[in-house]
Amino acid sequence: MMLCGARISDHPASRSTLPAAAWQVSARTLLCALALTCLFVSMGAHAQSTNPITRASSGPSAGCADVTTSDTVRVDVNRFRCLTARDQAASLRTWIESRSLLSLTDAQILSLMDAMNPDAFVEYARFDMVPDDACEYRMFRQERISGRWSDRPDHMVVRYQDTPRKVYAKWLPDGAHAGQEILYDETRDPDSIVGHLGGALRIVSGKVAIDGAFAHTQSRHSVRDLGLQYIARTIEHDAHSFREEGLTEKPTRIELMNVHGTRLLAWTWTAPSGPPAHYAQRVRLLFDLQHPWPSGEAAWNERGDLVEMIRFEDVVPHRWSESVFDRRNPEYGFH
Repeated sequence: MMLCGARISDHPASRSTLPAAAWQVSARTLLCALALTCLFVSMGAHAQSTNPITRASSGPSAGCADVTTSDTVRVDVNRFRCLTARDQAASLRTWIESRSLLSLTDAQILSLMDAMNPDAFVEYARFDMVPDDACEYRMFRQERISGRWSDRPDHMVVRYQDTPRKVYAKWLPDGAHAGQEILYDETRDPDSIVGHLGGALRIVSGKVAIDGAFAHTQSRHSVRDLGLQYIARTIEHDAHSFREEGLTEKPTRIELMNVHGTRLLAWTWTAPSGPPAHYAQRVRLLFDLQHPWPSGEAAWNERGDLVEMIRFEDVVPHRWSESVFDRRNPEYGFH
């Protein structure tokens, strides 16, 4: 074998039997080989450190270490494929929060999604999709109520806490039902909502049953469903139904969409039926590749009609004080 201009014998002799000149050539040869080995190791480490989607948490399983290819993205996809569902979900959140996915092409992102274990989508919803127990966000919501699609979306600011469940919501001026406010605190009254309508009727506040007919005149949902956690629970519920039906929990369709100039990742599940087995016959979640929570949700019935369309904006985790869910808060308009 020739290396660095010198030949290394297949049957090397001992030092005591080599002439001085030959020994110097051999020594230089060994030093050259060692330098090249260090260079190859350094190049490999550099390639791994600059890969935009290298996993930041625990490493791949033993089987993943055997993956070898010149395409660094392909290497990561194969390593990602070897991870457990829990580790895949955690990795996805890490890449989203570090904004690493933004630098990838649509094809690369879709390769990662294809490599995800069906259980990983449920694991992501259960543990990684919602930033914290409590947060504030703005919501645009449009629904089909009693068969009729609402003419104008609601625009709301929502302050939410999941454990224990507490909700404050106000309808903003540029949406339907402007001026309304509601307040719910399950530690004070788990069965009632405090609220008032907008306009001239905002001067009258009162209690209504949380699941009564009046509470559902504008939405099919309970006020308890306003948190992002409700979407996570819906994914878990539907995944259970898919498993019972012998179907995969993995989204039926995964794609990249451009909405108002923003590239969004879309997960769409198409079910054999709608409620009660599934939330809807078809459900789509949208992710903006920069935040772990969904930026939007849409659902269709068996006839293909939209039943709801929701957009989330300005999601900010919080640790709320008691005054946030107190009707006497001077920021609010309860009387």
